[in-house]
Formats: sequence, C-alpha cells, structure tokens
Amino acid sequence: MFKRAVSILLLLFSAAAGLRAQTDSLLAAGDSLHRSYRFEEALEKYARASALTTDADTVRLLRDRMDQSQNALNMTDFCADPVVVARERFSRKDFFLFYPLKNQTWRLPPHSLDPSDDGFPTYAPRGGQSLCFSAPDGTGVRNLYVSQTDGSTWSAPALMDEHLLSPGNEVFPMLSEDGKKLTFSSDGLHGMGGYDLYTSTWNEEAHAWDEPVNMGFPFSSPGDDFLLVDSPDGRYTLFASNRDCSRDSVYIYVIEKQLFIPRVPMRDPVALARTASLHPLNDPTRLDHRAAVSGEAPGNDDTRRYMQMTAEARALRDSIYRHERKLDTLRLRLTAGTEDRTALTSAIADREAALAPLRHRLEETSRAVRSIEQSFLQSGVVTGTNRADREFVGARSSYTFSKNAPGAKLTLKVESAPPAAAPTFQVGPIGRFAQDTTLPEGFVYQILLFTSPRHATLDEIKGLDPVYERLTNALRYTYSVGVFRTFDEALQQLNPIRQLGFPEAEIIAFLDGKPIAVSLARRSE
Repeated sequence: MFKRAVSILLLLFSAAAGLRAQTDSLLAAGDSLHRSYRFEEALEKYARASALTTDADTVRLLRDRMDQSQNALNMTDFCADPVVVARERFSRKDFFLFYPLKNQTWRLPPHSLDPSDDGFPTYAPRGGQSLCFSAPDGTGVRNLYVSQTDGSTWSAPALMDEHLLSPGNEVFPMLSEDGKKLTFSSDGLHGMGGYDLYTSTWNEEAHAWDEPVNMGFPFSSPGDDFLLVDSPDGRYTLFASNRDCSRDSVYIYVIEKQLFIPRVPMRDPVALARTASLHPLNDPTRLDHRAAVSGEAPGNDDTRRYMQMTAEARALRDSIYRHERKLDTLRLRLTAGTEDRTALTSAIADREAALAPLRHRLEETSRAVRSIEQSFLQSGVVTGTNRADREFVGARSSYTFSKNAPGAKLTLKVESAPPAAAPTFQVGPIGRFAQDTTLPEGFVYQILLFTSPRHATLDEIKGLDPVYERLTNALRYTYSVGVFRTFDEALQQLNPIRQLGFPEAEIIAFLDGKPIAVSLARRSE
C-alpha cells in the first residue's frame, strides 16, 4: 500500500514537472515569436501556456506578455515608414554622449535626488530653469520628477504627473525648450515590451500633462527604445534602440524629420521586421552635414588603438547577437515538433558551444577597453572638451557622430521637502472597510482602486485599511483609499497602490464630499 502511494505521488510529481516544462517551452516560443514581430502566433503560444498553469506568478507573467503582444498587434494598424539617413552602434553606457546636443550637458544628479548608480544620467544644460529627471522611488522603480529654480535654490523634486506614472520605469525624459512637449521611455505603460517611446503635451487648461501616446512602429519595438531628440536645426530626429543588437549596446538612428509621416496598416511580420530594422538610405545627397560635427578621427596611436578595441568589442557583440537569434529560431523549430529533434538538438548544442569562446573574448576585450579608458582618465588624454580630443564615428560615411564630454556632477541647493502628511491608510495582513465614508469639507483627493457590480471581498482589497465603499447612481460599487489634501500627496501614494495589485488605480477628487473633476480640484490649489 505504501509503495503504491509513493508511486502515485511520483507520477503526480512527474506530470506536474512535465506541465511546467511544457509551459516554459511555450513561453519561450511566444517570446521568440514576439521578438520576430509574429504577434498573433505569440498570442496563441501564451494562451496555450496559460491553460497549462495555475501558478499565480506565471499566470501574471503570461497575462503581461499577452497584453504586450496585443498592444503590438493593435499598433500595427498605424505604422510609419520614415526616411532613415544613418545609424551607428554604441555602448549602452554612453550612447547619449553621441547626440547632437551641447557639450557637457549630460550630468549625474546629486545623491540627494538619485541615490542609485545604474546608468541613467540627467540632461541638464547650464542656465536651465527646470530640471526634468528620472529617479527611483521608495520601491526602486524609476519615476519622472521635476524641480525648478528661482536662480538660487531648487524646489523639492515632485512627481511630474499621474499620467506619466506607471508600475514600471520611466527614463530619459527630454523636455522641449518651451516646456510644452515631453518625450521619454517607459517599460510600464501600455507598450509592446521592453522600453517604448512616448510623447506627452502640456495641457494649459487642465494644468497637467496629457495622456502619453506611444510613438508606435517603427520608433517603438519589442526591444528597448530610448531618448528621442530633434537635431538643433530641426532637420533630423534621433533615437536609440537595441532591437537589432545585444542588450548592452544600442543603435542610434538618424531620421529625416517630416512634418507629417503617413501611418498605414502593416500586419505582415516580414514587412514589419524590415520596416523596424530602419536600414539607412545610401543617399548622401539627402544629408545636411551642418546638423552634425564632421571631421576625421584623431590620429594619435593610443586613440587609434582604443577605437580598434571598441570596434572589435562591437563586432563580437554583433556575432554573439546573431548566434543568440539563431538559437531562438532553432529552439522555436524544436518546440514546433515538425522536424528531426536529434538534428535540431545537436545544432542547438553546437551554437551554445560556439557562444562560450565568443563571450570569453568579449569579456577580455571589454576589460582591455576599460583599462585604456582608465589610463586615458589618469593621464588626461581624453578630456572631451576640445575637438582634437573627441571620438568621431562614421567620419567617412554620410553622417558623423561626435562624442561630447559628460558634464560635472550636479551640485544643487534644493529646498527641503514639505513634511509628509500623516498616513490616512495602512497595509496589513487583513484589509478593512471604512465604517464611516464621510469625507472632510473642502477639496480632497482619494485613490480609486476599482469598481464592481457587487460587494468586494476582504481578499480583493489586499490588506488596505480603511477602504471606502460607495454605491454610485449607476448601481456599481466604487472602492477607494486615502484622504489627501493635495494632489501631490495622492500622487506619492499612487504607484505603491498600483504595485500592490491595482494597476488601474487612479486619483479622484471631491468637494464637500461630492465627486468633481480632478482638474478643477488642482486649479483650486
């Protein structure tokens, strides 16, 4: 009897392990299809994987993947086909220095504004009155903040707006000179995976930023897309992406700026991949070199060796990337089960074996590059302040990228943040509904969690205490939390609430207990 019970347990364990392996295989296949712009097929793989698992974390992951593929599929109805005049590959750690911006404008913020050190510098031209930057909140997620100066001190950093906030990260904000247009990247807003590019416009009437708009194909992609900037003369738009290279590097694309780029449907994966690759036109006559710094690379031996080593590192990354993409294809074919498994398994093993020495060589080359950079810094050879010291890329092609120097770390005299208001809710092991839902007189804000046609359960409010339940005229129950006297107080708590499990949470406003538009309440402040 005991042996029979053990046998049954082993069979159950084996079946569960088999389902997990099948789920993981379908998830990997869906990811490969998504990266190949085959979004409908990716959705089908994710749906099949969802039917095989009840694990909460896996279900949540698959739901996110399905949302990304569906978002991408929706965006294929509005695809642009811009004129690409140049592209060049750079390291992700300093690609922003090759943009046609003023020298020494990329600077590290003071530790008081951003205590992290993860490669997201701040664009801070000297003499600016506003500082727009990305920094981690208390949970480690990067949000967009703004600080302004009166000439002597800077205001305490404030979150930019509710619409610009997501459960994910927002990075590389770029504010137009008139302060009316914002572009940034986010991996938490409704996108197609990785960091997508977004734009938002300042709404004077609402005194708020409008809902950000995903820039869509081919500016956004299943990869990471960063830092969209117009050249100073308005002739070109530049942005960076790792869609066709390894994750530690990016291509900077130079696109001919047009007042209007037609948007057309494009569902064919091959056509999508071709458009998203953004291959440059081989037509130098379309370029105006005044938009970039031109000239030959410096001729000293140390600099030539440095550039040779960085070129070798880029070539190795390209080779590794091609092997990884081929591995993705082979694994996808293995999952499909229509070809000889033994041959495919052998081919996968060969590719994996070839990757090891390439990665080792890349590690050695990267170590050598870092060593040269360190010697440059110690000897003062590369200062980045003079034309002769700059690194030039693409000088013999149709467009020249010139490397700017990073600016000195920011030193700002920042006002102390106002004392935090006393908390009006808490999170515990068991949630609780408010016995009295009366709100204070005057303008107040709350965070709306969700609405429901029925009474919510304690499990659904996820330990929040107290939660306000109200029945609306539409016979739906609303559930909200917190009582805040200012919009900024509510905004500070919005992301933690979303990360608690309420991704659609939003700020609502009341006047003397009656619901009003948030824009009206904000204007009253």
